[in-house]
Formats: sequence, structure tokens, C-alpha cells
Amino acid sequence: MAKLRMGVVGLGFMGSLHARLWHELPNTELVAVADLDPATGEPLARKYGCAFHADPADLFARADIDAVSIVTPDRHHVAPATAAAAAGKHILLEKPMAHTGAAAAEIAAAVEQHGVRLMVAHVLRFDPRYVQLRAAADPETFGEAIHLRAKRNSVRGLAQRLGANSSVLYYLGVHDVDMLQWVARSPITRVYAQKVQKLSNGNEDALYAVLNFASGAIGTLDYSWAWPDGLPNGYWVHLEAVGTKSAAFLEVRDQGLHLVGETGTVGADTHLWPEINGKIIGDLRDELLHFAEAVQSGEPFVQDWRDAQDAIRVLDALFASVDQGAPVDVRR
Repeated sequence: MAKLRMGVVGLGFMGSLHARLWHELPNTELVAVADLDPATGEPLARKYGCAFHADPADLFARADIDAVSIVTPDRHHVAPATAAAAAGKHILLEKPMAHTGAAAAEIAAAVEQHGVRLMVAHVLRFDPRYVQLRAAADPETFGEAIHLRAKRNSVRGLAQRLGANSSVLYYLGVHDVDMLQWVARSPITRVYAQKVQKLSNGNEDALYAVLNFASGAIGTLDYSWAWPDGLPNGYWVHLEAVGTKSAAFLEVRDQGLHLVGETGTVGADTHLWPEINGKIIGDLRDELLHFAEAVQSGEPFVQDWRDAQDAIRVLDALFASVDQGAPVDVRR
């Protein structure tokens, strides 16, 4: 089978990982990359032996590209995603799908109009811990969901770096909204959220919410990036689901590896995109490999993009609840 010919738009941290993986995977070829900053894009293109374009439109116009990774900031997804769809390119779009429900709807309309395939890159769908937790919540052995809880906390340095360009809900929270609905096998129908903003980073310091599910279960969200940067490993994640027959939870404060030096202890990545024997392995590699294989074979993606769009509708409701100081129904 011929290799899937790939392009990458946006060469920040995640975009550079996408480019490297498309170069390394056995069934793909990295043809071209695009970024507004030639100082970023040109060296990376030379490194991987591909073309560089300062204008994404030039990348989309290439006949030798089958599909693209779009890895721009979440507030800048609509223009490249709709342009890629119009050019007939299949799309792997980094999460979140967009920064508002209306923006996500624009992308959805373009994909449907032009008949291209879209997968939104929710990497936790490829994390063995989350996949096994979801399997443990199978209604046959789990029963009916009673309550679910998600916590995703990080450090203030991350919030300072992103500033007003993102929100704790989009950068961190969309992971758990997607996970909770996936694990619960039920949509979130109503939310009641409050936020705290004291650190002047241009975004929320913390946001808590109570959730109602269509199944009758209740849930909570606990989001923060207000922890001092000394928080071990920079994150603290928890997800739990309790049913009428059984329960399951995961707790992640590290990935099982600790590197100890004279000035302290830090963690290392063993799941997301660790480099082993000169190659990236882990969740991100599995995600990109799945995208390429599904495009080549015509098989469905493990996550329908409509699930990713639905998560954005929940985020819209969370923002509205914060603004109104009252519970808000999720509009579908």
C-alpha cells in the first residue's frame, strides 16, 4: 500500500511532534510543513527533508498531499480546517475541535460539504489507562452510573505561558468532558460552574462545576492551573466512575519514573510521547498511526468527530454558567 502523504500546519510543540511522527511512521510520508514563522519552519523542514510553506494555502494547494495535521492554537482552527476541507484534504485536528460551538459548527459544515474525513486528536482515547477505565464501566458489569468525577490540575507557569490565548477549559478541560461522556455512555445535559481568577494570567485560575447526565448520574469537574510550579511533575489528574454494581478510578501524579538530582526530583514521560531507541512511542504515536491506517483502509476512526463537537457544546455551557452564575442546559 502506498504511503499516506502528509502535511502539517502549525509547528509549535505539538505540531513539531506531529511532523516528526509523520516522518517516522512506516506508512506515512511527510511532504510539507507550514508555519507563519520561517525561523521555526525552515529548519524543521530541512531536518525531515520536506518542503516548507509560510502560507498554509500553498500547502493545501499541493496535489501530492493526501491529509494534513492542523496543530494551530484552538482559537485559530476554523480558517485552516475549512481551507483544508475545501482542498479535499483529510484532517487530523488537534483538540479542542474549536474555541466555540459556532466555530466547531463551521468546521463540521465544511467537512460534510466537501466529503473529507475529520478526526479530532483527543489523545486520551489512545491512553491504555483511560481505555481500560472505560471498559470497566461497561453497563453489564458496572451497572448504572451513579456519579463521576474528573480532576485535572496543572501549574501557573502553563497558564502564564498561554495567557489570554486559551482557557483552562479548552487547554485542559476538554479532555475530561470528552472522557466523562465516553465513560458514562451518556451526554452531559446541564452544568453549574464557578471560576476564580486572581493571578492575572488572562485566563481562569480554577473552575469547578457540577454536572447532570442524561442517564440521571451526577458529576463534578475540578480544573486548576494555579498550583505553584513546584507541583511534582506539573500535574495532578484523577478520574473516577461509580456505578450500581462496581466502580473504577485512575490517579495520575506521575508516570512511574522519577529522576533525582541535587536540586530535586522530576518525572519523565512514559505514556504520551516518550522517545525510546531514537523513536517516539506511546499514545500520540498510536493516535497518528490509527489516523493514517483508517484513512488508508476506509475504516471508522475510534472517535467520531461529532463526539468532539459535542464536547465543545458542553464547554460553551460551562462558560455561560460562569457568566450567568446559574445552572445552564447544554444546547444541542
